[in-house]
Amino acid sequence: MATHLDEEEELENLKRWFRENWVALAAGLVIGFGAIGGWQGWKAYQDRQSLAGAQMYDDLKKALTAGKTDDAVAITDKLQAQYAGTPYASAAALRLASVKVAARDFDAALLRLDWVAEHGDENGIRQLAVLRKARVLWQQNKPDEALKLLDGDAGDYASLYAELRGDIAYAKNDRDAARKAYQAALDSAPEAAANRALLQQKLDDLAVDAAVAAEPVKS
Repeated sequence: MATHLDEEEELENLKRWFRENWVALAAGLVIGFGAIGGWQGWKAYQDRQSLAGAQMYDDLKKALTAGKTDDAVAITDKLQAQYAGTPYASAAALRLASVKVAARDFDAALLRLDWVAEHGDENGIRQLAVLRKARVLWQQNKPDEALKLLDGDAGDYASLYAELRGDIAYAKNDRDAARKAYQAALDSAPEAAANRALLQQKLDDLAVDAAVAAEPVKS
């Protein structure tokens, strides 16, 4: 009997709780289903953005192949403004920056590289943009500014960052700093890295320079 009363009491409590809370419960269900629908809508939007970005990036490559630089600039501007969340915006900016460097329009190249360094869709692409920006600054005879950039997190580009530090130090006639940088670059380079042989050659050349400098001057 007590069990039956307990069950009736629990049922009545449940009914009362439902009467008092059905609005909040219904709202929660609506929000839950809305979240599912919202996620699906967001995913569909991202897919559309990615597809459109890919098409525009293909148009960019065609424009550059045809020598239509102004069209390439317009396409890149649109990708950066409207498709920044896709990898194609960063890829377009990097590609256009390379074209501008080849044309020795370094300021225009830096604008694109700065954008990628700040807005790139993933860390690696931002680190690559910083590396390329440092190279451009060096070409502009701004070695100290370039070196400051190369002090940051290099990630998978650690070897290339260190090699560029070595090149800049060598150009500044700081042989000791160059040697340390080249050694760091070699130590961090993957075994299959294409620049390993060149790094070893640079270290060997520095060793020869040091040996020649150490030879006594003949009277």
